[in-house]
Formats: sequence, structure tokens, C-alpha cells
Amino acid sequence: MNTQKKMAVAGVGLVAAGFGFGVVGAMMIVPAMVSWMASLMEKSADRLLGHAESASKTVGTVAGTLHRSFNEATKAGVAEIRRGAMDRAV
Repeated sequence: MNTQKKMAVAGVGLVAAGFGFGVVGAMMIVPAMVSWMASLMEKSADRLLGHAESASKTVGTVAGTLHRSFNEATKAGVAEIRRGAMDRAV
């Protein structure tokens, strides 16, 4: 074998080794990245659920307050109507 053929074979071997190392590296990195992304998404989902729960409590509090206010207004309105009806009857 002459020198050029030896260099070509060595070059092809180095390219193949580089490709192999790249595949092995990707096989080692991909599971770690998938695990990291799953953890990140789980934390984000927990945080989002916490915010949704807080918002739900706030909406419930506001709705309860408004319901009480409307009930009191209704009672006052009914009492006023009854007083007006009694005044007309007398």
C-alpha cells in the first residue's frame, strides 16, 4: 500500500470513529435531556395548578361576597315593596 492509500484509510477510520463517538454522545445526552425537560414541565404544571387554585379561591370569594350583597339588596327591596304596599292599603 502506498502512502496515499494509507492516509485515505486512516481518514475514513477517523471519520467513522468521530461519527461513532457522536452517536454514542447523543445516546447519552438524549435521555438526560428528556428527563430534564420532563422535570421542567412537571414543575411548570405544578406552578400553573397553584396559580389556578389561587385564582379559583379568589373568584369564589368574590362570588360569595356578591351573592351576599345581592341577597341583602333583595331583602331590602322586598321589605321596601311590602312597606309601599302597606302604605297604599292604609
